[in-house]
Amino acid sequence: MKKVISFMLLSSLTCFADSQELKVLGRTVIYENGSWVNPEEPKFKAKEPKTWLKRNYVRHYMQGSEEITDSIIKINWQGLVEASKTGNKIPMRDFIKLFRFKKTVIAAKKHPEAVIVPVGIAAGSAAEGSKDTVMATVGLIKNTGKITLKLLKFIAKPLTKTIELQK
Repeated sequence: MKKVISFMLLSSLTCFADSQELKVLGRTVIYENGSWVNPEEPKFKAKEPKTWLKRNYVRHYMQGSEEITDSIIKINWQGLVEASKTGNKIPMRDFIKLFRFKKTVIAAKKHPEAVIVPVGIAAGSAAEGSKDTVMATVGLIKNTGKITLKLLKFIAKPLTKTIELQK
């Protein structure tokens, strides 16, 4: 177990503190702009079957579900970290944003996988009609993995600035 944890910490050290990019074992998991989707990925075109296999549907699902979740509730953690370093106050409207439906529609159009998968799971669950069935969706696994990666990135980041207290 210790070997696995040390391996994960070493692999998370490839993250850069200033950027949002995350590399694990030399492969980019999260790109420079914080997106799961490769920015050079060719666009999906229904009339061109060659583009169908070039789209990374899992990453689009992850990016889309993150955008939809952020459009419902988004907490500015970076602003909180900066405020804790400087001691400044954050206005509540800048710290937490709720129910931005236009962003939900934009995310659903850009990444339809984020809508199709949960609707399919809900339809399958409703079709079964069984009581007391608990389903773990891909979104739950994705959120757990994302939180774990961000925690590893936070742990791997060294302390860069000391704050002097004024008397």
